[in-house]
This record gives sequence, C-alpha cells and structure tokens, in this order.
Amino acid sequence: MQKSKTQSGFLGFLEKFIRRYVIIYYLMRSLAIKFNIFEEDFNILKKIFGSRKINIIDIGASDGISANFFIKNLNVQKIFCYEPHLFFIKKLKEIKKKFSQIEIFDYGISSNNEDIYVYIPMINFFKKKIYLLTYTFYNYKELKEQIKLDFVNNNRIVIKKLKLKLRKFELIKSKIDLIKIDVNGYENEIVKSLKKQILKDRPILVVENNSKLDKTSKFLNNLGYKRYFNKNNNLLKHKNQNVLDVFYIYKK
Repeated sequence: MQKSKTQSGFLGFLEKFIRRYVIIYYLMRSLAIKFNIFEEDFNILKKIFGSRKINIIDIGASDGISANFFIKNLNVQKIFCYEPHLFFIKKLKEIKKKFSQIEIFDYGISSNNEDIYVYIPMINFFKKKIYLLTYTFYNYKELKEQIKLDFVNNNRIVIKKLKLKLRKFELIKSKIDLIKIDVNGYENEIVKSLKKQILKDRPILVVENNSKLDKTSKFLNNLGYKRYFNKNNNLLKHKNQNVLDVFYIYKK
C-alpha cells in the first residue's frame, strides 16, 4: 500500500500537504473540479485519442471529477457514469446540466447483482459530519491503513459502514473506446462483468494501481491485453512499478 497521490513535482508536493489534513483535502477537492485538475497520468489520453470522437465508461465516477476532465480535454460523444453513492449522484446530475454527454447509472458494477457493505471515513467538523466518500473501501483493514498513511490527524477519523447497490453490467451498443475504473480494490469483479464489452470493442482500460491488481492483470492478459504506465507522457511496459494508474491496451 502507498500514499494516495495524483500529481508529481510541485503539484505533487502541494497535494501531499493537502492530503495530510482532512478538512483541507475536503475543501480542495471541489476546487480541483472547478479548475479541471485531475490525475496527471490521464493527460496522455489527449495524445492517444487526439480529436477523435470517443465513448467512455467511467466506473467509480465519484463526484464527476474524471467526467469533467474527459469532457474538457477529449472529444467525448458519450460518457457512461456508474456511481452508487447518492451524494455523488447528485453531483453528477449537476454536471450533466452543463454537459449532455453524461449518462448516469445509480449503482456500482459487479459480476453479480448484490448489495454489499463498504467502509467510509468520517470526521466531525463544528458539529457537521463530513464523509470522505472518495476514500470508500470494500475492505475495512485496507481503509484503516490508507488513512494512517495519508492523514496526520487520523485519530479523529471514524470509519462508517454503508450498504451500496451493485449490478451486473449490461452491454452498451455504442463502441466504447475507453474504460476508467477507480474502485479501491474491487477491480477484478468489475472486469469480469465487463468481459463482453471488452471483447466487443477492445477499449483502453485505465485502472488505479493497488496491491490486488494481479488478478485483474491476469484476466485482461488472457483477453490479449498488455499493461503500461505513463512516464513523462509516454507509455512504458508496467512491471510492478510503484505508479498511480495502470493502462491496459489490447495487443494482437
């Protein structure tokens, strides 16, 4: 497990400071959306797709920070956002008012139709409960470790349990060019559910790196995919380097 980060250089230093303090992180997250600041790794997608019209599946769409980036930086025809958190769904609906390309699904993706429990950090701030929904984890122990890594005032953080709705993925008729997955450890169940779409369209997949990714990599490798990472806006073969995101690209 590694500290959460999305940037490098000065922005990386600034992000490291921001993430150390829960309230600052919470406030700066909304500014990141406003000023179109997203994970540095994703900038290479502008180089890959250029001006070509594309369709995107965004699993773990969160508060719309990724959808906002895609629409402002790529030529997006349609983006299918899957997000089970009601709070985030409200945020996505607000963004949809500005960008008609967004289609929202109010559930997460799994290989089975099921309701599962997840764990979310919460802190009291002047009698107001603030939930860090971007830190939603499927595993209590892993969330506990991540909190200790990222926040100096972690003793004030309480972990809450919440039930989320997950559903099997339904095939999309449109050709999908890009799939982004950010689900903190549930990737393998998701790619299994996406198998038919992946075989139909051979899209690029971008998955947040974590210690459980080996199963996902093996599954995608059996479908003809190789894994890469972004270094200085160039894709290099990924061999367990400590990076934020892994890019899976189909190779015949």
